[in-house]
Amino acid sequence: MMEIKNRITSILISFYSLVIALFFVALRINYAGISKFLGADTNQSFIVMYLPIIVCILLWLIFVYSLYGIYKYPEKKIHSIITLVLNVIFTAAIGVIIYFGSQDYLDFILPHFYKSLLVTGLIIVFAVILFFPIKTNKKSIVVKTVLVLLIIISSIFIGYKLKINKFSQDAVVYAVEDEYQIVFSTSDNSLVWVKVGDKTYYDLYAGSMRSKDLVHKVCVPMEELDKYKEYTIYAQQMIYRGPFGAYKGDTISINHKFRPVDTNDGLNYYALSDIHESYDGAILAASKIENLDFIVMLGDTVSMVEYHENANATNYVANKITNGEIPVVYARGNHEIKGEMAEDLYKYVGSKNEKFYYTFKLGKDIKGVVLDIGEDHDDDWWEYFDSAQFDLYRDEQTALLQKLINENYFEGCKYKIVLSHIPITFVNARKNHVKYKELWTELINQMNVDISLSGHQHDITIFEPGAVKSNTQLVYNKNYSGIEGKTYDGYLTNNNFYAFLVGRCSNKQTGDTLAHGTKQYTGLYVQVDLNNKKETITYTNSDGEVVPVCNIFGIDDYQNEYVINLSTLIP
Repeated sequence: MMEIKNRITSILISFYSLVIALFFVALRINYAGISKFLGADTNQSFIVMYLPIIVCILLWLIFVYSLYGIYKYPEKKIHSIITLVLNVIFTAAIGVIIYFGSQDYLDFILPHFYKSLLVTGLIIVFAVILFFPIKTNKKSIVVKTVLVLLIIISSIFIGYKLKINKFSQDAVVYAVEDEYQIVFSTSDNSLVWVKVGDKTYYDLYAGSMRSKDLVHKVCVPMEELDKYKEYTIYAQQMIYRGPFGAYKGDTISINHKFRPVDTNDGLNYYALSDIHESYDGAILAASKIENLDFIVMLGDTVSMVEYHENANATNYVANKITNGEIPVVYARGNHEIKGEMAEDLYKYVGSKNEKFYYTFKLGKDIKGVVLDIGEDHDDDWWEYFDSAQFDLYRDEQTALLQKLINENYFEGCKYKIVLSHIPITFVNARKNHVKYKELWTELINQMNVDISLSGHQHDITIFEPGAVKSNTQLVYNKNYSGIEGKTYDGYLTNNNFYAFLVGRCSNKQTGDTLAHGTKQYTGLYVQVDLNNKKETITYTNSDGEVVPVCNIFGIDDYQNEYVINLSTLIP
């Protein structure tokens, strides 16, 4: 009896060891963070860089040791005690890691953990059935028969991916150059198309309709959708696509009204950035503004693009705000370069040639350019594991800006916008991307733009031309910092255009931003009066309140709004 009790104790401790080992594998998203805490920014020694891997191997060795004890030493309590103590120590260590660095990433860690635990559990169940067969009797035959049928049915559904098809994410209409990219998702592989008027547009790959992805992008000429002001998305389930035939399911559809940008009665739009899973707060903030003509999504809707759902996060927020009825303009954030699905993000949002810089127009009066600095460190930063080649990517955008200037792209346009996730006019304390920020500022200065919008800093503020001397160390506004003469080791470029920082997971300008997933959020509301050539910029929050804002590096007091003349060049 005692031996059975000891064996059960050993089994439970062994399961505990397995859970800890599986969780630490799922925690790999934060291995770089552990190395960073150990000093990897300045010391990339073997122990600093590979300690998480060493710990992971050690945890699996502890698990193997616990299994060995079940069969070899079930009567010896010392074996169980050693295993239990080691597991408790590592549990405490994991708790510290989560508390100080991984709380905001649990939504990415836990799905990996649950999936691995489920698969491991199923393997254990089938192993038990295999090595410890049930005695043969009528009851056991029924149990075995049911198990076999379940295995067969599950194999069919898994092997042929059989599932009910529906629109898992409704449509978002992205403005890219002179087309709308209508993006939506289905729960199963599907052939899709969009009807506008009497014309049909398809999601194609080299002449063939795509059917292997859950996300779908259909490109429609702007002039067509602007003309008909209505579109219908269709999806037909692709149960099996073979080399010489296929089995298809039902066709589903949703009809959408569409309202193109019309500046005859003015222009209203809302900009959001750095939502970081605070979907509810961001949606509330934008939805409290009536009669929006379009919205701007400036990146970092999520903290990483690990799963299909993360890649779809921008669509989720954008659709909740727009219902697929007004245009959306998208700029990629640096956190949307991270994660297993990041290389597929171009399929989910507005993009051009699988890249995230492009021009766009809205109606007859508005033109803009979207830029993408990329990651927020230089290409040789250790966390990028020699994969970053963003200087080449930024060189392409420099050429684009010069081309736009040479071709007078903005000529005759009444309202001109520049968008980017990382602010072009602000050089941080690390002095990252100085070459490009200063060069792009010089080029944008020649374009006579009306406004530049960025995010990334988790601050809301104005970079007003001439308000702060360029290329000199920044001094915080005492109304913002609360400290007279407090400095920041960065500087502003010599911009002649107004630039605003957008997006904060908080309902006010000062104080810490809240944890990811908060229902508090502050975005930027822009009202443009083209007749009087003025624009009014206001920060509003998820409670529908106007948020007073000061220039964090200027000398102004808090203001409820900024009123700016359009197309004003500053010498």
